[in-house]
Amino acid sequence: MSSVDITDRLDEVEERILDWDFAGARDLAQALLDERDLSDEDRVTARRLLAEALRELGDLGAAYDLAESAATNAARLHGARHPATIHALAVLAAVRHDYDERDEAERLYHAVLDSGLEEDEPDSLHRAILLARANLALLQRDKGDRGLALTMLNAAYVIHRREYGADDLDTIRIAAELAALHHAEGDLPAARRLFTLAHASARARLGSRHPFTKAVEWELAAVEPPMPSAPVSVVPVSAVPVSSGPVSSRRPSAPPAMTPPVSPAPPVARVPADLPDLADLPDLPDLPDLPDRAPVARPDRARLVVPLKAVVAVVVVALVVAGLSIWHSVSTGRARSQPSVAAGSSGAPVVQDLRLHDQGTELSVSWTGPRATLVVAVSRAGGSPVVLATVPPGTSSYVVRGVEPGVAYCVVVGPLDDTRAITPTQTVCTGDR
Repeated sequence: MSSVDITDRLDEVEERILDWDFAGARDLAQALLDERDLSDEDRVTARRLLAEALRELGDLGAAYDLAESAATNAARLHGARHPATIHALAVLAAVRHDYDERDEAERLYHAVLDSGLEEDEPDSLHRAILLARANLALLQRDKGDRGLALTMLNAAYVIHRREYGADDLDTIRIAAELAALHHAEGDLPAARRLFTLAHASARARLGSRHPFTKAVEWELAAVEPPMPSAPVSVVPVSAVPVSSGPVSSRRPSAPPAMTPPVSPAPPVARVPADLPDLADLPDLPDLPDLPDRAPVARPDRARLVVPLKAVVAVVVVALVVAGLSIWHSVSTGRARSQPSVAAGSSGAPVVQDLRLHDQGTELSVSWTGPRATLVVAVSRAGGSPVVLATVPPGTSSYVVRGVEPGVAYCVVVGPLDDTRAITPTQTVCTGDR
């Protein structure tokens, strides 16, 4: 055991994660891991919490290593079916989902859901199991089965709302994901209703200026009925009314997932219910030899999921400008860069040499330029651009998957700078397809 009782400090980290104070949770968890006399059990819990916080902050490489460490050592200390092990597996499943390791993520999600630990467990574990249901639904979406995903995520939303209420942040997040799925399926009334609920709840819990509230507002604007055309002027996003975003008159494309995974009701096709044995988990050093600080990031093959905090990308006003101007280039039939705002006019870093390679169902874009956090957005068939991801400094390429052959797309890339109202973006389009 630890020389001091740190239960209250671990609980504080949990609370900060629940309140989406991920940076605060990260700092507190790291401080715990710096304690010399921390027990093995508490060290495993602190690693799992740090992995959760880092994942939400977008540091997937460090989260991956910490989640593996927590899962392996929880199983070693407590056994494969212990609540601490199941909780760690839920985090590891979500991180592997983020890395597009879908088969392994699905196996781990089922291991969590088939553990039989859902009732009468600590609230944090109960919540993790419910979120594994939602994440499993989103995994089906990522695998292309939107019908199954919609059914599963709807069930997950009903359960989570019943357990934690409509104003719970995870309930709000699931509602937004469910709305996005309805949008993807062309059910605008259902999407509008859920985006409206999510937006109202997000405003009440987080305030109107929070990045997540802005992200839901962006999506809500995309499903609002078309408004009469009016002169357009560039204004800060905070001054743009919800209905001002341009709305496509064509069948809407799938809005981007605004969070890392989240999952629904009992899956249709279950994998074996057996939990992973220790032999199935990755071999890691014994606890004393494991690093306590966040490891170096893993390879950049990870699926770049928009972390909750990183949806601040929606605040980049240049994307609004891009949605109004980028389609001038489509009619030329050429893929070319077109700055949405005068490049460098704001003093912000500028993306350069933006190129697009059309691969039918995928669009590969590459660029050179600033070592800065960048926003990647896509516009389909003249619709308003939707944010797909924020990518870390040093990233020079991105693949947009699941695009529809024969439909024209534009990809927008620009630096993220929350100190500026307008930043310069670059746009490249497929032309006629």
